[in-house]
Parts: sequence; structure tokens; C-alpha cells
Amino acid sequence: MKTFRVGLIYFQEAFSKDLQYNLSCQKTVINSDGEEVQIISEHISISEYNLDMKSNYDLILDRASHYFKLALSQFMMYAHQGTRIVNNPLSFHYFMERKDMGYYIAHQLGVNVPPTYVLPTCKTPHFENEDFIHHQHFNWEKIIEEIGFPCFLKPANGRGARNVHHCRNRMELMTAYEGSGSEIMTLQSKVDSPHEWQIRCICLGKEILVCKYIFRDMDQSEYIVDDNFLSEESKQSIIDQTKVINRCMGYEMNSVEFFLDQEGIPWAIDFNNPIPDGRLEALGEFWYKKYQKATVQLILDAAYENKPSNFIPEEINEYAKIAQMDCSKKEKFKIALKKANLYYEK
Repeated sequence: MKTFRVGLIYFQEAFSKDLQYNLSCQKTVINSDGEEVQIISEHISISEYNLDMKSNYDLILDRASHYFKLALSQFMMYAHQGTRIVNNPLSFHYFMERKDMGYYIAHQLGVNVPPTYVLPTCKTPHFENEDFIHHQHFNWEKIIEEIGFPCFLKPANGRGARNVHHCRNRMELMTAYEGSGSEIMTLQSKVDSPHEWQIRCICLGKEILVCKYIFRDMDQSEYIVDDNFLSEESKQSIIDQTKVINRCMGYEMNSVEFFLDQEGIPWAIDFNNPIPDGRLEALGEFWYKKYQKATVQLILDAAYENKPSNFIPEEINEYAKIAQMDCSKKEKFKIALKKANLYYEK
């Protein structure tokens, strides 16, 4: 009997401990070659390594390498050897640290992203004044006219609502920007929504869980069970946009957040979250169990497919070519969605 070895990195996270138990309860699976396969999972041991290091795993589920940087280079090397990393280290770390680039890519493919500016850093400690002979001063009037108030100023590499500022007027915006230091910031229009809730899609492989979600500070956010909070049209639009976002950036594990505007149109406001919230106390038992089941299914699908993974997600360049097409963003979105569905519907 063949084995399919799954490496987990999570340290003390309860979600992944439960996942490891659930994987141990799985029966053997028959892969695409007709072979019986036993899934074996364990937490990865990370230490020093030389350049002849070999991966012992068929798949690694990465929920912690952003806390343990040595794992990033190690996982890139494993990906180079054909180990499937969820998420691929390039998608995980580049896009998580560059949400400005994520906004750009999604916008170019026709995803509804609120009007957004990317701002140079306020402080530049490594440069002298004479280094800025080609630097143009901000046209704040133009920016404010296009973005409007209220708006959000947030770091391009932000996570967990860190340093997100809700700006209701120019004074608040200037104060927040002056306090941003040497971080690249994004300035984004606030979606005028009639609802206190928003939508968070938890994405694992081919599964997209569309959740009613209320954000609260201090880790007090809440996921609500409600099967009828969206119209069929809005829900399908959210799912379609989520599919394009995940595939164009190479995500197999992600969460995507939307607000509905006054006309019921969904706007994607945050979608570079390669480790979706796994806290039982926030998700509640209903969503927690679905999240666990979807993660197990992602691993079962990988065991069935029984093939080495690419070093870099192969579709990223293909979506870039769609964005470069000489047609409207609406048409680009249709083409991108058709391509994304090849993954989600197979």
C-alpha cells in the first residue's frame, strides 16, 4: 500500500490539531492510478538543513510559516522538488505582503474593487532630500475627489486589521498618513453598505463557504449561520469573483471579504488571507465543522490526483495574459471565470 504523507505546520493552533486527528480517521483512498493509499500526517520538524535536503512529504499544509521565516525558504525548496504546498510559498508570502498588487490584479480582471490609491511611504529613512529630484508631490485634491470620505487607509502588508484607519475627513486622513511611517499604504473608498454585516468566503480547494460575518475589534468577530441573507444573484456574483481571485493568485486556501453596496452589488475589500480564521470561538460549531471537512477534502483530492506540483502556480501567467487582452474588464472577467471554472468544476 502506498502512503500519502502530509506535513502540517501550525505549532499550537487547535484547528490544525483537530485536522490532524480527522486525517488519522480517514480510510484509505484509491488514487487516479487505481492504487490504494493511506494518508499519514504529522507536524513538520524544522531545523538547519544543507542544500541536498529532500522533502519527505507529498503535501504540506502551511498555516504558520509567516511566523517562522526559516520555513519559507525550506518550503520553496520543497516546492522546487514537486511537493505540493498549500499555499504555494510565492502566493502565500508575496501576495500577503503586497495587498496593493492583489487589488491591482483583481481590478484588471474585472473584479469589483472599490476605488483605491497606493501611496508612497510617508517616511524614507534611507534617503536624503536630494534623492527626490524626480519625486512628485501628492495631488491630494485629486485623490480625495476620487476616493471620497469616508475611506480607509491601510498598510499594503497589513494583516488582522493592523493599522487600519477609518478616515471621515481630510484632517483624519492626514493625521493617519503622517503616522504611517515607512509603510506603503493603500487608500480605499468605503463601500456604502446598508448592512452591519459583511461577507467572508472561506476557501479550501474547490470549496467556497459563503459566510455572514460581522467584524469586531479585539478578536471578537462573529460568523453567523444564515442561509437566506443573500439573493441568489449576489451570492453567485460573490462566488464567481472569489473563484477568479483565488485562481489568478494561485490560492488553494484563502478568505475573501465583500461588502454589499446600496444596490446589492458586492465589492471585494480584502482577499490576501492565506490562513483563514480557524478559531472555533469565532466560527461557531457549524462553520468550524464545514471548514474542517473542506480542508480534509482538499487533502483527499490531492491524494487522488497523485501528481507532483509545479514550483510556481502555473496559471498565474495565464491570468496575466487575460488581463493584457484588448477588451473590456467585463469581457476579461468572463474569460477569467471560464478558466477558473475548469478548476472548480472538475
